[in-house]
Amino acid sequence: MLDNQPDNRSSDAWDAQNQIAQLTAMNQFLSQLSASVLEFDVFLKELVTGIVNHVRCDRAILLITNEQEAALEYSFSNYQLPSPDRQAELSALRLSVYQADHDPLLDAWLAGEPVMVQTDLISPSSTGGWLAQFIQSNQFLSVPFIHNVNLIGVVLVDNPVSGVPVTAEHQAALMALAGQAAILLHNAQAHQRIVRKLADSVTEMSILRQIDRELSDTIDLRHVFKMTLDWVLRFTNAQAASIALYNQETDELRFVAEYGYDIPGEQLATLRQEYGPGIALRVARNGHAEIVPDVSMDKDFVPITSSTRSQVAVPVMREDRVVAVITVESKRLNGFSEQNLDFIEKLATRAGVAIDNARLYDEAVREREKLSLILSNTADIVMAVGLDDRLILLNQSALAALHLYLNESYVGLNIFDAVDHTPLLDMYRRAKALGENLVEEVLLPNGRIFHANLQFNPSLGWIVVMHDITPFKEMDKLKSELIATVSHDLKQPLSVMNGYIELLLMQQAVANQGMHSVQMIRRSIQSMRQLIDDLLDLAKIESGIQLKLTPVQINTVITDCIDSLRPAAQNKSMTIIAETNNNLPPVTGDYDRLRQILMNLINNAVKYTPPEGKVMVCAEKRGNMLRVAVQDNGLGISPEDQIHIFDRFYRVRRPETDSIEGTGLGLAIVKSLVEAHRGQISVESTLGRGSTFYLMLPLAEENLQDGPS
Repeated sequence: MLDNQPDNRSSDAWDAQNQIAQLTAMNQFLSQLSASVLEFDVFLKELVTGIVNHVRCDRAILLITNEQEAALEYSFSNYQLPSPDRQAELSALRLSVYQADHDPLLDAWLAGEPVMVQTDLISPSSTGGWLAQFIQSNQFLSVPFIHNVNLIGVVLVDNPVSGVPVTAEHQAALMALAGQAAILLHNAQAHQRIVRKLADSVTEMSILRQIDRELSDTIDLRHVFKMTLDWVLRFTNAQAASIALYNQETDELRFVAEYGYDIPGEQLATLRQEYGPGIALRVARNGHAEIVPDVSMDKDFVPITSSTRSQVAVPVMREDRVVAVITVESKRLNGFSEQNLDFIEKLATRAGVAIDNARLYDEAVREREKLSLILSNTADIVMAVGLDDRLILLNQSALAALHLYLNESYVGLNIFDAVDHTPLLDMYRRAKALGENLVEEVLLPNGRIFHANLQFNPSLGWIVVMHDITPFKEMDKLKSELIATVSHDLKQPLSVMNGYIELLLMQQAVANQGMHSVQMIRRSIQSMRQLIDDLLDLAKIESGIQLKLTPVQINTVITDCIDSLRPAAQNKSMTIIAETNNNLPPVTGDYDRLRQILMNLINNAVKYTPPEGKVMVCAEKRGNMLRVAVQDNGLGISPEDQIHIFDRFYRVRRPETDSIEGTGLGLAIVKSLVEAHRGQISVESTLGRGSTFYLMLPLAEENLQDGPS
């Protein structure tokens, strides 16, 4: 029987004084309990102990409502059952609050009403009868704890030791405690949730820091996948998990790691191929995480294992795009909480960075291997020297050409120690001293001649690329020797031909009508001799001409050339002007060759300038060099012709130049002679406005201390 009005037979024993004292003690106890900051388990123990002491009963059992499960669960009791098995059963006590048949005991608790349960008056199959049997009690009093009309707990009290019946006095005392106890229990639960949340946050932060360390220590994609799945299963207590990479262009998932499945990987792949990737593909497409509390209700779920009841799928993002999906499966319905989802999302963020880093590293390794393969199979010498003069890269061709040991690693060594026996080091020193790129020819210890290009990169250092030009040099030498031999052999018959022409003219053996033909032959012989002389001169220069270097006053050379060419200019009514400073320092050079250079340039200016034109020759000091400019207002040179103007046998072909004689070797000889003087030559020109050729010649050594002007 459920009796909401207990027996009042012993109520007369309670007098007013005892009631006041008891209430005062209860209030003092509750005040002390509310003022104490206790751990939740300690609070429950103190609350149950206080109920036993103030209600004056043998036993109190506290049940607390689990809101998520909608059930009352055993929380604490001051009384231990004699059997460990029975005590374990009591600790597992769980009672559903809401039942379809509207159980009277549960309805009373939900209404906030106390209930006295006596086993001899109720059905054993009822909730009260089952509960009495479960706690092994013939009679107990139950009082609900209500807070804001919500049931948050129930306390059961009885006297299993003394056997004294529970009376109205017990109920009155317990009811006096219940209201304030409910508030304290609610506050303790709230405090416990906050403490637990803080503890979970600290634990999560610690776990995430550990994950960050572990992920940052690896660049192996497989290890990243393994660690990610290990942590997600460890935190969620799920049964299985997988990672699939997503290709947005093809809209395909490729599963790359799985853990916890009880079937082989080949069978997993077959099942996914047959049924599709399931929920994971949906998440990859929309980019939003999903918790599926009951997979049987989701049409996209693929039953990889029959034991899966719930699933969570989280996208792995990089720069607003999905690169992978983490899928976790549980054997329990509604097996994942929002906290689980939050952790997996944080883990996915870290995994995304690690996956991207690992992917970039793999790509870098592949590119480095590709570059290494290319460099090791190229015939050119390739080197890289860091800003600290240490070798960064050295290919196989460099090792062979520099006579270095093939089985040793020179990366990291100082270049001054590694290649101190080669002319390359002198070129490197000069490039560093000048702070500019250099292109030169270098003779290496293996006897080969290389075209060396030193380029500076601010973020890397010096990049050295050297191409073997020995075959071209040998071919050029053979060509020069051939030209010299053929030219020398051609001069003899030309001399004979010219001699007989002179004899014919002296003897006047040719009629007047034949004199024009003889003069044409004579002019052609002279042109041929000039061509041969130019070829011989060019061959001599390119084979390494020995210059007679002395301090030379450039004004003297300019005046000499202008005086020699003035008659030719006057024939065209042209003016040649020299604008120079008499105080110009001397240059280091060969007087005859400097005269040959300027004669050629001034003569070209006269030839390619129309009548009544003007040619100007200027000279000035520029730093440790002397600049000479030969300027005319003639025909000019087009940009496409300027590229080849210093090439051998190259002539500008235009209607205006067809009548001008020349071999196409003059400027090639000039360039070779200028470079032999360690100088430079360049041209600036515009069609119809004339041309200016610039010479840069080094000053004599005794003039260098003056510094730039």
